[in-house]
Amino acid sequence: MSLLDAHLEQISLCAASIAELPYAQDPTGDRRNTVFNAATGSSSILGGGANAVRAPKRNTAVAAVLGTDLVERIRRGGGGGAGTGLGYRTFDGSNKNEVDVEVLLEGAEKLLGVYPIPGARERIAAMRQRHKRLEASIEHYEYRIAEQTAQLGKLNRSRDYMDVGTDEAEPEAEAAPAFIPMTEEDLRREEEEVRQLERKKRGLEDRQLTMIDFTLTKDQKALRAGVRGFAQQVLKDAPKVYSQLPSQTARFQATRPIYRKAVEGGLIKGQIPSPLGGTSAGLIDAAIVVEEMFAVEPSASLTILGTGLGLTPLLLAGSPAQHEKFLKTFLSGEGEPLAAFVHSEPGGTANWLEKGAAGLQTTAWKEGDDWVIDGEKTWTTNSGGWDQRGADLQCVVCRQSSPDSTKDLDGDPVSNILILLVTREDVSNNDASAYTVLSEPELTGLVSSSGPYSRFTKFRVPAGNLLCPPGQGAQIVEQTFGSSAAIVGAMSVGIMRATFEAALKFCKSDTRGGTVPIIEKQSVADKLIDMKMRVEAARTLTWKALSVLENGPGGWESRLEIALEAKIWCSDQAPKTVIDAMAVVGMTSYSKDQPFSRLLENAVCLPLFDGGNVGVRRRQLERIFQREDYEPWAATYE
Repeated sequence: MSLLDAHLEQISLCAASIAELPYAQDPTGDRRNTVFNAATGSSSILGGGANAVRAPKRNTAVAAVLGTDLVERIRRGGGGGAGTGLGYRTFDGSNKNEVDVEVLLEGAEKLLGVYPIPGARERIAAMRQRHKRLEASIEHYEYRIAEQTAQLGKLNRSRDYMDVGTDEAEPEAEAAPAFIPMTEEDLRREEEEVRQLERKKRGLEDRQLTMIDFTLTKDQKALRAGVRGFAQQVLKDAPKVYSQLPSQTARFQATRPIYRKAVEGGLIKGQIPSPLGGTSAGLIDAAIVVEEMFAVEPSASLTILGTGLGLTPLLLAGSPAQHEKFLKTFLSGEGEPLAAFVHSEPGGTANWLEKGAAGLQTTAWKEGDDWVIDGEKTWTTNSGGWDQRGADLQCVVCRQSSPDSTKDLDGDPVSNILILLVTREDVSNNDASAYTVLSEPELTGLVSSSGPYSRFTKFRVPAGNLLCPPGQGAQIVEQTFGSSAAIVGAMSVGIMRATFEAALKFCKSDTRGGTVPIIEKQSVADKLIDMKMRVEAARTLTWKALSVLENGPGGWESRLEIALEAKIWCSDQAPKTVIDAMAVVGMTSYSKDQPFSRLLENAVCLPLFDGGNVGVRRRQLERIFQREDYEPWAATYE
């Protein structure tokens, strides 16, 4: 029984119980009395139980409250075959046990006018809205299922369209086309298409309700509780550990014990899909984890989540042998293994695939059994490792080019992009000068994270470390940045949520010299309302983007579009939300004993990193919009 059915049955049973109460008119004629006396005569109602409910009599309290018209509508239909009385519809084989929800809710509202129940009206309003959403969703998916069924019928129709039953000779010009027999390959192809349609139909049937249901599952609630506990007990104290240290590198290194606890708590293994040995059940779970962590401590959280980003190219493109070899340390639950996605360069990478441009300056070429890397990288989270001798795993994006070759400015840059895997063992096997961390930029926000400026100089890796050969690397980069775009949306939600909670607490407790808390001032309340709506909208868009990336509908570019929109909109809203909160709190918000200045420092980075909103992410959206075959709503309705 669904939650909605359970509520409706409770309403019906309550109505039936109320109907058993005798009704009497006050002698003055100006008010009703409910007489709790079963001996008053013929107006008493006998019987009980869900399957023994009787229709309301005309002289009962319920009938008087509901009115003749509504009583008659309830008799005609209001339930799903569990009885024939109040709140239930007689099952006759034609109504499919459908429930007339609106009749039940309307009746419940009238009853509340006489028999008020605290909170019931709010519950009824919520149920009415949920029912409307469910009806719209079901109608949409029923239409899709019918459409797929029609396609399936076309595939199964007879292909023998020749008329073999006529004795009269047909004119030569109108002769039927020659029959072309199907080969076994044709038959297998047709059968596979039918199977795909059937799977798609079953998928639609399974998803028709869950796709619009944002209620957390039992496992997701447990996940959220666990991550929230880690954030409150471990992450929350991180600023006390690093805030007084003088450099970005020192602050980063000070968080190593916190990272170790994250590893032990399964937060690294939890970023690896379960088929590969991890515990990740899906991208919505990732959004839950990211939001809970960023709501408490964004800076130390970025190091933990940066390892997930660093592993993404390997998860997407690695061979089984590479998965077994390179994921082992991250699945162990021990130590402090770091991973890094190494793409950005000092000269910028916004136009790295533009024809005729310089493109990536980090190059790689094959020499014997090795690949050789030459070039510089920066803003690459975790890439230097804890000791500036490299992360446990770096996924390094390069352009195929040897030192003696000339760049082809007319060629397609995509054809030369490759990705190589670099481990700490590889760093040890090279000369000390082959890999160096040149500097660590000091940041305004995210002050304990690490994104060093590093250099590869004739750095050698074995041929087996080739993750993506030339021509395949750019696609994996795009897919990696696609998923990370939506994850930035979840980061934004975490910061906005923390901002709203801090502002709400202040506004409920401080009068600013007045007679009432400032939340009772309309201008303050309006700002808080806007902030709360941004949080809810950002979370919804982020979850939609992650769900679409993982499950569809739509092709890759349609899915990427939603992820880009989540990154751009959510990260743009985060600084605005903090500024609005500071405007409400006033000058006090600028004090370091308040959280708002730290929240703002972290929020302003979100539109800039992971592909800047202006130079990278909006330009990606622009290219998608410009496609001749662009379908604006493919990731929503396809």
